[in-house]
Amino acid sequence: MKRRTLLLGGAGIAAAAGVGVLWKPGDEGAPHDAYFSALNELLKRDGPGRPVMLIDVERMRHNIDSLTASVGPDKTYRVVVKSLPSVPLLERVMARAKTTALMVFHQPFLNAVAQSFPESDALLGKPMPVAAARTYFGKLHAGDRSAAVNVQWLIDSAERLAQYRALARQLGVKLRVNLEIDVGLHRGGLQEPQALTPILDAITADPEHLELSGFMGYEPHLTGLAAGLDHPAVQSVLSIYRGFIDAAKQAGVDVGNLTLNGAGSHTLKIYQRDATMNDLAAGSGVVMPTDFDTHHLAGHRPALFIATPILKRYDGLRVAGDPLIADVLSAWDPNMRRLYYIYGGYWKARVVSPAGVGQPIYESTNQSPVTTSTAVDLQVDDYMFLRPTQSEHVMLQFGDLLAVSGGEISERWPVFHQTG
Repeated sequence: MKRRTLLLGGAGIAAAAGVGVLWKPGDEGAPHDAYFSALNELLKRDGPGRPVMLIDVERMRHNIDSLTASVGPDKTYRVVVKSLPSVPLLERVMARAKTTALMVFHQPFLNAVAQSFPESDALLGKPMPVAAARTYFGKLHAGDRSAAVNVQWLIDSAERLAQYRALARQLGVKLRVNLEIDVGLHRGGLQEPQALTPILDAITADPEHLELSGFMGYEPHLTGLAAGLDHPAVQSVLSIYRGFIDAAKQAGVDVGNLTLNGAGSHTLKIYQRDATMNDLAAGSGVVMPTDFDTHHLAGHRPALFIATPILKRYDGLRVAGDPLIADVLSAWDPNMRRLYYIYGGYWKARVVSPAGVGQPIYESTNQSPVTTSTAVDLQVDDYMFLRPTQSEHVMLQFGDLLAVSGGEISERWPVFHQTG
């Protein structure tokens, strides 16, 4: 081998080693802080010994107050049920926010809302198959019939409106219909104001069975923009929305009585000073799963946690197969020098305490292996805490929600059933 080649080869190895040292992980582990230490002791004393979902009531109230302050007194705050799927939880949010407006995305939830909140105004968050509406009416209890007139059924086409009109005639009821409009998401809804004409004509022609209740224009495509009211993308959404409002006015509709709904937790605070929409929806911003750590929710506090017991602890990394792999990994990464198995796993969630816990070695709904540094010194029966990435489905997986207030488990709140 030539001397030049040898020198270049040696330089390459040294450079690679230098990069390795540069990128070698640091120790990110730490014990529970005071907040999670208190929750850990609470659950060891009063918890059921299985994974649970906790809601911090004080943090939740802070978040509700922040949302309602942004909505202001001249607009309606509409609570998104799929993100807060529990009657007692909804009761607390509605009472704190002083609202009876709900947004519902699932037929069984709609029936539960009709039974528990018969005076609420329930706007559908997506167009439902007419069979779902038929099921809803078929499952109403005798005392829930008054709730039927409080539903706003979302309609996205003339064809769907015809289906709902036929159902209304069959059942002998009058349906309030809210029209989905496409304000830039391009997920569905009426594409242009001209599409209103046949729909408004059909509603006007059958006032015994149909009534226009408003418009709904959802715009989550604004989420990552950190946009203010004057941002071009926001102005585009509002311009499209106003085009539908103007078309309805020209057709003789009294828009002052309509529900003009839009927004979501990510974007609600954009419209604090705008008067285009009079009805703003949000749910997840109340409890703050990790997907909602976004610009307009920066002042909100995480209020929703999965707590799961530790089943096993090993003071060293264990992996199936060649034991040398474990030695190499733990020598390289100080955050892989202690191994815990937690009760359950494979949730849409991320460990938030203790610090420095990465993704499980492998995913398991039974018992998941997670590694830490030796700075984490939890024992068997202690708890680890995770933040869900979303609330809507994850909250249904743990039975009753445990409401924590004043350092105690103050209440247990049943969740909705997915079927029924």
